[in-house]
Amino acid sequence: MKKYTFIQYRILALVLMMGMAFQACEDNNAVSFNDQPVVEGYLYADNPVELKISRKSPFADDLNLDPADLDKLDIRIKAGNQSYSLIPQGDGIYRMGNNGLQIKVGENYQLEFEFQGKTVSAETKVLAKPEDFTQDARSIKIPQISFPPSGSLNFPDPVKFSWNNPDLTYYLLVVENTETDPDPIFDLGMFGGGDLPSRLFRVEPTQNNSFEINSRQFQYYGQHRVILYHINPEYALLYQDSGDNSQNLKSPPTNVKNGLGIFTAISSDTLYLNVTQ
Repeated sequence: MKKYTFIQYRILALVLMMGMAFQACEDNNAVSFNDQPVVEGYLYADNPVELKISRKSPFADDLNLDPADLDKLDIRIKAGNQSYSLIPQGDGIYRMGNNGLQIKVGENYQLEFEFQGKTVSAETKVLAKPEDFTQDARSIKIPQISFPPSGSLNFPDPVKFSWNNPDLTYYLLVVENTETDPDPIFDLGMFGGGDLPSRLFRVEPTQNNSFEINSRQFQYYGQHRVILYHINPEYALLYQDSGDNSQNLKSPPTNVKNGLGIFTAISSDTLYLNVTQ
C-alpha cells in the first residue's frame, strides 16, 4: 500500500483546500456553518479496505466540534446484496474486519453512513489494472546542469510510455526517484540553498493511451519508479486544479452525497527508468 501514499496525500490536500474555500465563501455570505464529513476512501483490488472520515473545519472561533464523534459512525460498504461494517480505529480511521469482503475488479461498491441526521453515500467501481504498459527506453543519459551554465548541452529524446485505452478512460502518471540519497541534476553551486526539489512529479489525468516525459522534468539521477494509475472520473475531476472563480469555490467537486471528499477505486502498474549522467 505504500506506493499509494502520494496519490492519497494529493487528494487530501485538495479536499482540505476546497473545504476551506467553500467555508470562506459561506462566511462571506453570512451563512451558518454546515457540518459536513470529508471522506477519503480508496479501494484497491485484493487489498484491505481502509478509509478516513474528517470534517470541514469551521472558521468561527466559538464553534467547537467533538472529534470523538467521528469514531462513533456506523460506516458500511455494500457489495451486491451484502452489507459490511467497518471498524473504527481512532482519529476517524475505519478498517474492514475479518468479515469476508474481498475487493474485486469490475465490481461496484457503495459507501453509506448517517451524519448529523443525513445519509452520506457514494459509489465507485473497481477498474482493471492498466494493460500493456510499456516504455521505449529503460535508461536515459542527462548531462549535469551547472549554474551559471557553460557550453552547449545535449539532452535525450523524451521517453514515451504507452498503454491500452480503447474505452478512453482516465489514467495518471506519477514518477518518483527511489534512491536513498540521489545526486541532483541541477548543480547550483554557491547559488544553492533553500528547499530541495521534489523527488516526485506527476502528469495530469489523461484519456490518451500514451505520454512522453521530457528529460527536463527529472531533478535527480538514479532509479525512478513510473506508476500508471487507472482512475475513475470522480478522481480525475477532484484532481484537477480547483481554479479561483466563484463557481469553483461554491461547488467543490465530490462524488459524496451530503459530504465532501472522495470514495473511489484505483489500480496501477509500475515500470522503472534509470537516469544517468
